[in-house]
Amino acid sequence: MTTPLDALVTALHDAASYNAAAEAPPEAVVWCDANREFEPLLPTLRERLPELLTYGEFDSGTRTGPAVWLRAAVAGAVPAVNIPEGTTAILYLPGVARETLKGADDCPPLLQPLVWFTVAGTVFGHVNGKDWTLRGFLTSERGPLKLSIADDNATRAALSHAALRFCTRPVEELRGQRWSADQLNALLAPDLAADMLDWIDGAFTEMGDPARFAAFATIAEKQLKFDPRKLSPQDAVRRLAKRAGRWAEVWARFAASTGFENVVTYLGLEEPGTLFDRSENRDSYPRLNAQDEKKLREALLSLADLSPEAARKQLAGLDEEHAWRRETVWARRGEAPLAQALSFLVKVAAARPLPGHEGNALAEAYVAAGADVDWAAMRALAAAPRELDREAIAAALRAVYLPWMEQGAVALQELIRVGKVKLAAPSEPGPDATTILFVDGLRMDLARELVRRLEAEGVKVSLGWMWSGFPTVTATCKPMVSPVASLLNGPPTTSDVLPLSPEGKPATKPVLFKLMEADGWETGNALLPDVKLWAETGRFDEEGHALGARLAERLSAGIRDAADRILQLVRSGRSLRIVTDHGWLLMPDGLPHAALDVGLVEPNGKRTRCALVKAKAQTSYLQVPWTWNPEVSVATATGARSFYAGYEYAHGGVSPQECILPVLEVASDGAKRAVNVGQTRWEGLRLRVEVTGGADLRIDLRLGSETSGPSLIKGGRVLDERGRTSFLVSDEHEREAACLVVLDDDGRVLAHRTLTVGED
Repeated sequence: MTTPLDALVTALHDAASYNAAAEAPPEAVVWCDANREFEPLLPTLRERLPELLTYGEFDSGTRTGPAVWLRAAVAGAVPAVNIPEGTTAILYLPGVARETLKGADDCPPLLQPLVWFTVAGTVFGHVNGKDWTLRGFLTSERGPLKLSIADDNATRAALSHAALRFCTRPVEELRGQRWSADQLNALLAPDLAADMLDWIDGAFTEMGDPARFAAFATIAEKQLKFDPRKLSPQDAVRRLAKRAGRWAEVWARFAASTGFENVVTYLGLEEPGTLFDRSENRDSYPRLNAQDEKKLREALLSLADLSPEAARKQLAGLDEEHAWRRETVWARRGEAPLAQALSFLVKVAAARPLPGHEGNALAEAYVAAGADVDWAAMRALAAAPRELDREAIAAALRAVYLPWMEQGAVALQELIRVGKVKLAAPSEPGPDATTILFVDGLRMDLARELVRRLEAEGVKVSLGWMWSGFPTVTATCKPMVSPVASLLNGPPTTSDVLPLSPEGKPATKPVLFKLMEADGWETGNALLPDVKLWAETGRFDEEGHALGARLAERLSAGIRDAADRILQLVRSGRSLRIVTDHGWLLMPDGLPHAALDVGLVEPNGKRTRCALVKAKAQTSYLQVPWTWNPEVSVATATGARSFYAGYEYAHGGVSPQECILPVLEVASDGAKRAVNVGQTRWEGLRLRVEVTGGADLRIDLRLGSETSGPSLIKGGRVLDERGRTSFLVSDEHEREAACLVVLDDDGRVLAHRTLTVGED
């Protein structure tokens, strides 16, 4: 690949050639550049030409010095300058014409030491005896390149600014077109939208990159009718907000990003000037978005005073008013959390009551749709983490979610009271269960989300359900789902609802593990996939007790961690059953209080949602037999209430959320292999790619930051057995954003990375 810079280096070397049979070797090549047109190329040329010396103020780092110093350096009298053997010194003289040196009588005294080299050396220039100009070297019919470049002042100025970028491009790409000022400016500043945003943001300045800024200013003045040399960033933002003409492209680039914080600050100082602006471009102004958020916050807080039916209608109306804000740049930047939360609140408000006539019907309805209501409530809380906003979300959830949760709990409690639902009893795990993964506090809504994530990884999962034991606490229910449940028994009296081992020891975690290990189950990491394994993961219950309603913000990360553990087991060749002990209720600002006199309860027998009532005590609360000994009864708080006031997170009682437990069966085959984009490296416009786990997969580069953009490499490329490939990209997309995607045979995206064409 030859570039104009390569041609220039070759021409400078050729200038030092001579006929050894008839001539003495030149002492130096004198390169005069009266207008300093080649100066932008000097830093790169110095790297390639160690024999290149420059006339000017002394600077040993750039091998620059006055004429006397240059004369001494060529003679080998300057130890710091080492001209490689077999090469001829090249003396670059910026601002000096050859006529100045050859006119010995008129030559300035400071240059006179160099006059000798015009005789004992050779002068680099055109065959017509003139010094090369940059344009002349690039376009001359008697030169090495013969490119086509317009000859006008604007183009000459643009060529000066874009010299390095132009001269380092392949000659094949530069031929076949006539280069004008517009094309040269676009070469130096090809992405007007990005440059404008960088300039407004302060990341791109005239002082920092004068050549690029000059090209950018010329293009902006022509295409945006805006001159950054005369106007301020605030003036630019005013036009950006209105989005007229090509400013719409700049806005689209800003809206697709999450950076440009100074642009946001400038926009915060703007307000629409007319009613038309307010209606057409309302989403341009962060101040208006903040006003809408405040208005929505006040409306949500007011739901506390409404009936459930009125609150549901109010939420529907609010969603019609604010839904559009979820698609704005401010929502993507996290500045519209209440508008985002509102989308989940309306799902909660639309929840249908669970059927109360039959237990399986209630459970199936809860698994199919009710769990999604719980998940929507959690998403609403997670969407608005600021305390100010959480108060508004809490008011809305207490207005529409709490009544629905209460209805489901009361319905299930009544079915248990009349004998239409019997909660689970201890049982064997079944002969096909060789790997059991226990996930603490995996409520049904979390399990459904976990299934979605696993299926996205290509894992085959089936989701079933079972009734929990009672009370729905870890002490009672975790031993029930262990593979040694049949070995345990319940004592005639208890204060901690914990079964006993055959030796009469409480079935704590160490006791359970010892029993399992004696029964042939590994409880650590089993290397062989056919060895029976009990494994544990998940901290949902632990974090719920610690964080209360703030648990909602941790659920997504917890599900991700559980999915990672499952994938680890599946990819080791294991099929597994995923079980849990109990679900839970969560309500910001606390579950309603259920009064229970401490005198009616056994010592240490009172928990948030259940209580061991004394044998002869009278209470109206529903009492349900303890799973491990039906002679022991445990009272449950009515509906979704708590025996302790102020608890946001609680379990132990009877409700669909606590008692309908997920059971997941995961197959060992079908898991998507781990694929990651590793090293990417640009060599000019050639991209070299290495993908970990990518052997024989297909790769594509798509325009823009989205995975669905148009392809820049028709048909894509197939990665070799090491996951490697390379390809060229057209120069018209240089410095544009592009998304590198790794695809399977069905065209599904397995991995992706956003790049900038031509830049690492």
